[in-house]
Amino acid sequence: MSTTSIPGVELVWKPGRTDLERSRILAFARHVGCDDLPALRTWAHEHPDLFWARVASWLQLEWQRTPTAVFDQFDTPHETKWFVGGALNIADNAVDRWIRAGRGDDVALLWELDDESQGSWTFSELSAEVDRVGHGLLAAGIGFGDRVGIQLPMVREAVVAQLACAKIGAVSIPVFSGFGAAAVVDRLKIGGAKAHIVANGFHRRGKEVRVGRDLADSLAEVDTLTATVVVPLICENDRPALPNEISWDGLGRSAVGVALTPAECPTDHALFIAFTSGTTGAPKGIVLGHAGFAVKAGSDAAFSFDVGPGDVATWITDPGWIMSPIVVLGGLITGSSVALYAGTPDWPHADRIWSMVRSLGVTMMGISPTLVRSLMGVDNGLIDVGGLRVLASSGEAWTPDAYEWLHVQAGRRQIPIINYSGGTEVSGAILSNTTAEPIHPCGFAAPLPGMGADIVDADGRGIDRGIGELALRRPSPGMPLTIWGSHERYFRTYWDRWPGVWHHGDWVEVDECGIWFIRGRSDDTLKIAGKRLGPAEVESIVNANSRVIESAAVGVADDIKGEALVVFARVAEGLTSGGDELVAEELRRQISEDIGRQLGKPLTPRSVHLVHVLPKTRSGKILRRMIKAVYAGDNSGDTSSLDDPAALDAIRVLQ
Repeated sequence: MSTTSIPGVELVWKPGRTDLERSRILAFARHVGCDDLPALRTWAHEHPDLFWARVASWLQLEWQRTPTAVFDQFDTPHETKWFVGGALNIADNAVDRWIRAGRGDDVALLWELDDESQGSWTFSELSAEVDRVGHGLLAAGIGFGDRVGIQLPMVREAVVAQLACAKIGAVSIPVFSGFGAAAVVDRLKIGGAKAHIVANGFHRRGKEVRVGRDLADSLAEVDTLTATVVVPLICENDRPALPNEISWDGLGRSAVGVALTPAECPTDHALFIAFTSGTTGAPKGIVLGHAGFAVKAGSDAAFSFDVGPGDVATWITDPGWIMSPIVVLGGLITGSSVALYAGTPDWPHADRIWSMVRSLGVTMMGISPTLVRSLMGVDNGLIDVGGLRVLASSGEAWTPDAYEWLHVQAGRRQIPIINYSGGTEVSGAILSNTTAEPIHPCGFAAPLPGMGADIVDADGRGIDRGIGELALRRPSPGMPLTIWGSHERYFRTYWDRWPGVWHHGDWVEVDECGIWFIRGRSDDTLKIAGKRLGPAEVESIVNANSRVIESAAVGVADDIKGEALVVFARVAEGLTSGGDELVAEELRRQISEDIGRQLGKPLTPRSVHLVHVLPKTRSGKILRRMIKAVYAGDNSGDTSSLDDPAALDAIRVLQ
C-alpha cells in the first residue's frame, strides 16, 4: 500500500495557510507554548498532568467541584483516577454552559429525517427539552446511578435522551436501533436497566419498521425494568403494549419551562455503558465517565475534526456506536452545532447524503470506508459538497480504491480526510490525522498528543519502524472506569499482557517516512509461511478488481504453511447465484494470481470464494474473526453485533 500516492492520482493532502490559521490544535499548541505539533507531542509525553489539565482549561469546562489533582495512581494505570476530587456534569457543559455564555439563540442541533424533512433547535430549545425529559424521568422514579437503555435511530430524541440521563446522573446504555430483541435484552440485563427508551418504530427507505411482539415479550424478562418510555416516530398502530409503558411526549409535561438543576457528578461517576462484542464471551460493558469523556471527546472534536463555534458536525452512524456520542457530545462541548441524519445514504436519490450535507450546512462529516465503497458504484460524477471542509473516517482500515474515490470525487483533492482510530475503550482516537499536517492516503500522521501510543513486538518491546501491536504506555482520561460488573475483566482484557502497558488489539505499521497504518485487528493478522501481514494488504489487491465490491481475507490452519490464505470477495449477486460459472472461475483465478504476483507466491490464496454478502457489524466493520470461525466449523461466538445473521449462512455453506 503506497504511502504517497495511488498510481496516477496525487492523494497527499497538505494544509494551506487558511487551514493552519484556523487549526484548533495549532491554536492549543501555541496556547501552551509549543511552536508545532511535534513539540506538543513531546511536551504532552513529558508532562501528562499539565497537558490534560490545560486541555480541560482550554475547552473551558465548568467544574461543579474543582479537582484537587489531575490524576493519582499513574504508575498503576488500570487503577489511575483522573481529576481527583472534582465533579462535572457533561450535559451542563454541552448545552447550558453555552446559554450562560450568551449563545442561547445559536443553533445547537439540526436534523434530517428519512422523508427529507428537516428542523433545528437552538441551545435554549435543546436545553428546555432536555429539562422536560429529565424531570419526567425523575418523576418516573429514575434517578442518580440508575441505568437507562436507549434504543433509538439517529433522531433528536436520541440526543435528548442521552443528555437528560446525564443531567440527572442516570447511566445510559446505548444500543443499536436495529438490534434484535435478544441482543437488547442481554445488554439491559447485564446493566440492570431500570428503564428503557425505545421508538414505536421508524421509517427506512420510505417504509415503516414497527416494534414487534418479540421485543415486548423480551423486555418483560428484564426483572429490573420499571418503565419503558415509548418515542412515537411513526403513527400509532395496534402494536403490543410494552412493560410499564410511558409516553415520551407525556414526560415532564407538568414541569415544562422549569429549569432542571444538573446532578453533581463526581469524576468517577458513570456517564454511559458502551457494550462491545467479541467472538467469545458475553458483551463487555465499557463504563465511561462524565469528566473523562468530556475531556477526551471534546478535545478530539477540536483537535482531530477541527470543529468549534460556527461549524456543523455530523457522522453517518447509529446512536449505538461510539462515534455518535463522540461527535454529538464532543461537538457540543466545543460549541459546534451538530447535525443528525436519520435517512439512508442513497434514497430516494443517489445524491441524498450529499444533498443533506449541503442543505444542513455541514462543515465536518464522518463516514465509514464501508459506506464509501457502497457509494462508489452509485455516483460517478464530481459531487457537490457545499461548504464541507473536513471529512473523517473510522471503523475499519481504508482500501486505496475507496480512499481515492472519496478524496477525488467528494473531496476534489482539496478536503482533508481525517483517519481516526481508537475506539470505545479510550473514548476516541489514539491515532488521528489533523488539519495542521500533511495527510498520506490511508495513513495517520501520528498518534494524538497525550495518548502514549507505541508500536511493540510480541514481548512488548518498542520498535521504531515496521509492523507490530498498537500499545499505550500511559493511561489517559477517556479510558474506562471499569468493565461493568467485573473490574478484573477490565485489567485482564487490556493491561495484563505486558506489565503497565495497554494492549489495544490493533496491528499497525510505521513506514520509513514515519506514517502509521492500521493493518487490522491483531487477532485478524495473517501469518503465512512465516510472513505476517494485515488483511488490508490482501484486500486492497482484491478490491482493485472492478468486479469486486469489497472483500475479507482470513487465515486458516494449514499443515505445511501453518496458516493458509482464504479470500471472500463480495461481488454482484449474479456471479454467486446461477451466473456464468466460467466467468466466476476466471474472476477467482484472476484474484488469486493478482495476490500471488503482488505479495509473493507463498501468499497465493488456498481458496477464493465469491459471495454476495459479508458478515458485518451495524457500524460497518467486516467480522473477519467470525468469518474465520464459521468457515472452520467453529462456534461463531457472540453474534449480537451482526447486521445480517443470514450473512453467516453464505460462509457456512462454503466449508
